[in-house]
Amino acid sequence: MNWLNELKVAYLNRNDNKINELLDNLPTLTTRDEIFEALTIMEQITEYAKTQKQQLSQEMRKLKQTKKFLPQEQNIPRINLSL
Repeated sequence: MNWLNELKVAYLNRNDNKINELLDNLPTLTTRDEIFEALTIMEQITEYAKTQKQQLSQEMRKLKQTKKFLPQEQNIPRINLSL
């Protein structure tokens, strides 16, 4: 499978590790069609990455809010159930 097809499959499968690996090893694209197709896929990958970043940011915000809501230290007595 050529690089362009591998990139498409990695994007469709949302395989972040494979996408990064392929982008780190970008080959020399020779034809105008290959370059156009690669740019199109990279634009889609960029949008996907932005969405992932926004979702992660929201999750982090939620975690921070939850952390603020919980008391700093809880002294919960523990029961020793060993017999």
